[in-house]
Amino acid sequence: MSKINFYKYIFYLSVFVLITLSIYPGNLIGLILLGDDATFPGSDKLHHFLSYLVVSILGYLAYREKIFFNRLYFFLFFLAFFLELLQIWIPNRYFELLDMVCNFFGVMIALGINKLLLFKNKNDII
Repeated sequence: MSKINFYKYIFYLSVFVLITLSIYPGNLIGLILLGDDATFPGSDKLHHFLSYLVVSILGYLAYREKIFFNRLYFFLFFLAFFLELLQIWIPNRYFELLDMVCNFFGVMIALGINKLLLFKNKNDII
């Protein structure tokens, strides 16, 4: 298995986990680790940022081709927007604009890291 295929599998798995955690009606991680699925608005900004940072870095590692890279960039922003908006209708979940901002910052910081570290060669896509 090539490195790129490995990153694609890990990326798809991370997107699946992110979607599952985002649409579960409560705090799934808290339920698993602490036995309590209560959520509290405002307590998870760092989690949002780190989640989208990691998923974005994995996506950028998996899709280095320019056509996929540009689509990935928009997909991650759409996913961040859609999953946060969807929480309006999910019981025990809360829509917060600051969560969405943290999601976007995670994607943007990953893009910056990607530009600085992964695409140093002129022949690369960015």
